[in-house]
Amino acid sequence: MADSIAAEQVRQLSYQGYEFACRILECPAPVTEPIVVMCAAFQNIRSYHRYDKYWRDSATVICMEPPGSYSPDPVPRTVGYDFDAGALAYLLDELDLPRINLLGISLGAAPTHRFAQEYPERIARLMLTGAALGDTARRGAVELEHWLRLRRADAFGRKMVELCVNGDPTRTVRNREAVRRALLDHLSTASEAELVRYLAVAQRLVDHPATLPGRISGIPALCVTGEHDELAPPDLTRTMAAGIDGAAFTTMRETCHVSFLERHADWADLVLRFFTDQPLAGLDYLTGLEHPAGRPEHDESASSVW
Repeated sequence: MADSIAAEQVRQLSYQGYEFACRILECPAPVTEPIVVMCAAFQNIRSYHRYDKYWRDSATVICMEPPGSYSPDPVPRTVGYDFDAGALAYLLDELDLPRINLLGISLGAAPTHRFAQEYPERIARLMLTGAALGDTARRGAVELEHWLRLRRADAFGRKMVELCVNGDPTRTVRNREAVRRALLDHLSTASEAELVRYLAVAQRLVDHPATLPGRISGIPALCVTGEHDELAPPDLTRTMAAGIDGAAFTTMRETCHVSFLERHADWADLVLRFFTDQPLAGLDYLTGLEHPAGRPEHDESASSVW
């Protein structure tokens, strides 16, 4: 862990007047393009620190916060996710990265999906996880907005946990209670400044669709969600995959919206396997792979991935 901390670099940037940060962990001998993580809502560049040990020997890892996430002036609710996609393009130019492995998580997948529509030539591989946010997420954001306006961190935290962690006792969810406690402790103790920023996040989700119509093509892609995810349910995730030529779709067994917490080692393994063209078929933590828009036309060396 000490080596990981010593090797990382944090960059502060500004895009059209809105500040944001990225955390960079350089890999001296990468075997694949840099992994760029677009952080989900209510997260920061430290939220994925636990995955450094899984990825750092194979790729440079870059975690990006959406603009305004942790600055005094959040991006206003009138601004759609194309703005965040533009900030990602700006970041890649600043870092001189022509092509990347792009990972979008939950609401962080909104600008990720938009970026893939606009700049497919800059993406080597695309992974979207917990990304197909539908009506449940939109209705939940309305309630979150209510509590955040009242500065009720306790009620906000409880609602977020309700949305993110499937509480149905008939569904098996790995580490459910531990994840529930950790999320509640983190969210329900948000500071005044954090609540202001979280309000802006909720308002944008209320006002703007997470994805816009338009196919994505020319990119190896994987769309994955938890098998019990109610925020980004499997059916909607399958539909998202159908809008990406050749994309694979699957679900992680015994998880819901926060698969990356409930089965963090398996989730990290899946990310690395996909971004390094390793086989995904037959993994015990996944349900079967599907290709809703048809199988990709890979060359023979890459066919084992699917």
